[in-house]
Amino acid sequence: MPKIAAVVFDFDGTLIDESKIFEEAIVSACKTVGLEPPNRRRVKMLARQHPDIYLKQLIPSDMVNREDLLKRFMKAFTNAYDSDRHKHAVLTKHARPLLRALKARGVKVGLVSRRITLWYAIPEILSLFSISHLIDRIVTCNEAKTKKEQLTLCLEGLGVKPSASSIVGDSGEDILAGKAVGCITIAYTKGFGTLSELLTAEPDYLIADLIDVLKIVASEN
Repeated sequence: MPKIAAVVFDFDGTLIDESKIFEEAIVSACKTVGLEPPNRRRVKMLARQHPDIYLKQLIPSDMVNREDLLKRFMKAFTNAYDSDRHKHAVLTKHARPLLRALKARGVKVGLVSRRITLWYAIPEILSLFSISHLIDRIVTCNEAKTKKEQLTLCLEGLGVKPSASSIVGDSGEDILAGKAVGCITIAYTKGFGTLSELLTAEPDYLIADLIDVLKIVASEN
């Protein structure tokens, strides 16, 4: 078996960018529940974070009726997101030719995502960009909560050992999950995570273009 027999990709910020609709949905949800929407600069930052992080900022733990507010916020956020129908979704540059090239080489492809309430939209988005057939296994929060658990489950489904795989992600969480499992880790620097965050996680490789994954696969194999 080659050194890299499978490549697992993070979804948001790595393969797909839906930050534009995330921004609009955050503002819409704030208005719906009576919160002051963040300014444009801050909402751009929040839209690139996981809800677990930005909800603590928008709705602090000491806020009255916080649980009810959280439920209403997420319902409003989801409604705003669904109404967009992925019009603002962007496929990362070179993602499609990369996936095709990996399949042509016989490399298995997986996908993991920690989307909480929006995991159901992932197959729709993959179909929209005609890349569903290029991905062998998808694991979302519907099956496993942490990125490490998702990666482990994904590799099991692909039938590939961690030592013969790599993960491509745009956050420190992605890289740390890969290191914990035993994968080769590839940090994508043009996604949602900061360069400082990625460097702190100490990935095996840093790339600014997804197509460079092919060079890494070739060099490792």
